[in-house]
Amino acid sequence: MEYRFITRRFNSLSDDELRKCSDLYSKNYGKYSGKDHRFPKGQRISMGVGLYKRLYAANGNILISMCFKGDRLLGQAIFLHKDIENVGKCSWVLQLVVDSHYRGRHIGSKLLQSAWGFSDYHAWGLATANAITIKTLESVTWRKVSIDDISRNISTIERLIEEVPFVDKNRISISPERCQVFSDFYPELENSNDNEDLKVYASKLGEIEPGYEWLAFTFASQEMSYSQEKLERFLEFSESQLQDAYSRMDMPVQKWTKGTGNEIDFILSHVCIKEQDSVLDFGCGQGRHSLELAKRGFTNITGIDFSDSNVSKARHSAHEQNRSVSFVSADVRKIRLGKKSKLILCLYDVIGSFRDQADNARIVASIKHNLDKDGYAVVSVMNMELTESIASNKDSIRNNPHSLLALPPSNTMASSGDVFKPELFLINTDDGLVYRKEQFADDQEIFAEYVVADKRYAKREIETMFVKEGFTIVESRYVQAGHWDIPLDATDFRAKEILLVVKR
Repeated sequence: MEYRFITRRFNSLSDDELRKCSDLYSKNYGKYSGKDHRFPKGQRISMGVGLYKRLYAANGNILISMCFKGDRLLGQAIFLHKDIENVGKCSWVLQLVVDSHYRGRHIGSKLLQSAWGFSDYHAWGLATANAITIKTLESVTWRKVSIDDISRNISTIERLIEEVPFVDKNRISISPERCQVFSDFYPELENSNDNEDLKVYASKLGEIEPGYEWLAFTFASQEMSYSQEKLERFLEFSESQLQDAYSRMDMPVQKWTKGTGNEIDFILSHVCIKEQDSVLDFGCGQGRHSLELAKRGFTNITGIDFSDSNVSKARHSAHEQNRSVSFVSADVRKIRLGKKSKLILCLYDVIGSFRDQADNARIVASIKHNLDKDGYAVVSVMNMELTESIASNKDSIRNNPHSLLALPPSNTMASSGDVFKPELFLINTDDGLVYRKEQFADDQEIFAEYVVADKRYAKREIETMFVKEGFTIVESRYVQAGHWDIPLDATDFRAKEILLVVKR
């Protein structure tokens, strides 16, 4: 069973959820050091439900990201998100704990990413006695913890501390050799702090004194620190999150999905199929085209998508509408069905979703493999000719990583789906891909910012891909979503898609 991550406002947790938080913390956080007479050395550190409520439940700015396996809570990060007037958004991690049996599986890193992973914030940080957490802060925010920068921004940190219940802003200790805050907390120090690579933080922020924790923050004003190796790991991680990003698009509310009926009208006017013929919908999303075909009387439809979430939503819609459509969670690059289909749909940028062009070519090959002789495929891809004509950001990410890291993020995928706003995308001259940053923060799933890279096509290029696989081009045009009957010029701002009708 896979891990499930969600983010909620802390004050929305039920008592049962609070008990799970309490159990996780009390069994896994650690033990007292014995440097405070109230708590004997070796006694487990615990937090009851009542204390959780007193500390965090009254503040609507405090959130919690949680990792579950089934009903079992494996990790939690509690954090304060505050938009400070005349400063900007800031994030302070208040607590992080992961089940000791599941450490080393990147659960903690993903939970911290939910708090610190938003690139348009002003400040990110925490008070901690764990050097690994500071290293993660620096990695996620692409910046180094610096006492000088913390000193320059101390007024911002003090405004955050007003909402942090366990530290005292009057007992911040900052000097060239020390940056700590009194929290009246006396845990055994993490063994990892003795690691040679991590001792740098004790050197930088001072050896931790009893009752104190390191005060560690990074700021948007700092110069970003990166290497080619780190950048490539970052892009690989983003690609691994592709399925998550696409599954979180709120498709029913987006304007470009409203023309489904007109699009099916166009398809049926250009292909010759019977109601009982087999139809495959590659990358079906939440099933809108499949369901519309079923509404028209077609009885042999299978929708395929790599997102379990999308497939679940499509099945729910089919049940609600009493439509007989099969939906399958699978990778269309690899799927090999026993039957051949008379029509395959592959719409809205399924081809182009992958950074590696070989993966996109495999989708074309898969269409051929699963299509009957004399069968049709209807395909749409994003228009690179329009993209290049309006682009305001073109650069080599390899030579200038800052061009990507400084790109402003948006919630486009979650809200409008309009990924053609020039200020929000970058054409990478290294690989010809189009990069953008997408944020998700309002759907109760994990808070996240992803880098999404897509392959967009010139009309001649996508035509050539299908001709090489032995297809005949029946129709090829630049179109606007929902208005495929109106052919457009390549650089008409409405022409965000290229539509092909091909025959095997």
